[in-house]
Amino acid sequence: MIPEPAAAVTDPAADRRTLRLLTVLLFGEVFLQRLAVPVGSTQVPLMLPGILGGTVVLLARCDLAANMGRTRAYLIAMAACVSAALVAFIRGLDDNSLTSLLLLVVTYAPFCYGLRADVSATLFPRVLDRFAIMTAVLAGLAVAQFGLQLAGWHYSDIIGGILPPDLVMRNFNTSYPVAYGADLYKANGFVCLEPSFCSQFLAIGLVVSVLRGVRWWRLLLLVVAILATVSGTGVILLAAALVLLAVHKGPRFAMTAAAGIALVVTVVSFTPAADVFAERATETSTSSSSGSLRFVQPYTRTFDRLGGDPLTVLFGSGPGWSDRDADQFMQNTGLPLNYAMLPKLVLEYGLVGGTAFLALVVLAFVRGSPSFVLSGAVLVFFTVLSSSLLSPVVVYLGLLLVTWFARDVW
Repeated sequence: MIPEPAAAVTDPAADRRTLRLLTVLLFGEVFLQRLAVPVGSTQVPLMLPGILGGTVVLLARCDLAANMGRTRAYLIAMAACVSAALVAFIRGLDDNSLTSLLLLVVTYAPFCYGLRADVSATLFPRVLDRFAIMTAVLAGLAVAQFGLQLAGWHYSDIIGGILPPDLVMRNFNTSYPVAYGADLYKANGFVCLEPSFCSQFLAIGLVVSVLRGVRWWRLLLLVVAILATVSGTGVILLAAALVLLAVHKGPRFAMTAAAGIALVVTVVSFTPAADVFAERATETSTSSSSGSLRFVQPYTRTFDRLGGDPLTVLFGSGPGWSDRDADQFMQNTGLPLNYAMLPKLVLEYGLVGGTAFLALVVLAFVRGSPSFVLSGAVLVFFTVLSSSLLSPVVVYLGLLLVTWFARDVW
């Protein structure tokens, strides 16, 4: 369990200001992830300027300080990625984007910093408590959204219907039926970019809630909400986290968790949802399924693209190539190809840029972490389950829950 806050050795008023700012940033991560800032004909996720602005404020207050290890890793990773991109530009490869490269450099700049040790020790448990409350609220929204449909409410995208189109993030599968042609839609809690994002945030919230020892009914609410999203990514993330929690908390927790899982599976097996989840468990064998589009085809296309060309293997196809490939795939098939961070990174920056960047990722989410369980969950979330290389919603969740609280061990 995450320990209680350390005895205050800093200014309590300053700590409250910092806690309020971190709470606002986390609130944005959970509840404002669908909002965008229009920039010409394109959009910038609201959380990108939000986190960058928050970083500047915390630096001005001297609550953030440079972490020399991560700063060196950041500079090496960016130099490697810029060099790989330069090779792609010189080769004249198609579908390269200077904007994508600049976004990479800007998006990861906050990882060079961390909260001062005294501020971190005081605020870390409090930040986790507030995140646990936020995800419990999100779970309530997801369960209500799904329950209202079962009661006869016809699903509609409320956020998309209220706000102007330019202020809502485009190109996400926000409204997704549980099965082709069904009238019942997966829950995204109204506010999440996709049901899969909702599922993953709820899974992280469940991990944090277990670490903080919240009441049992909140854990149950989170489990029910994850089921309401009908998304396998949250279940995968939770399965990985449960292994880490079993190591952390011991055999008794492992046995309790196994009994709980067996109970949930038994209950679900007697409901109509059993067929839906059984179909989702085997859908990677179908090329048009979301499982195949997320976990199979991006990797096979990456292998095919890199095969036989040493320069492409080493330096990639250039920044933004995977986005253009996914757009072309959508035009040809009408299906959303989802490049997770790992294949996207290797495709665009090759082994040279990819290796250096992965070193930064490991340092950011593992080195000096206050919780190896939380680090492992965030790492799986970031590298495998989401199209997260340039997604502030995914990138900055790990920043706010782990990286800024890591001990400076250099």
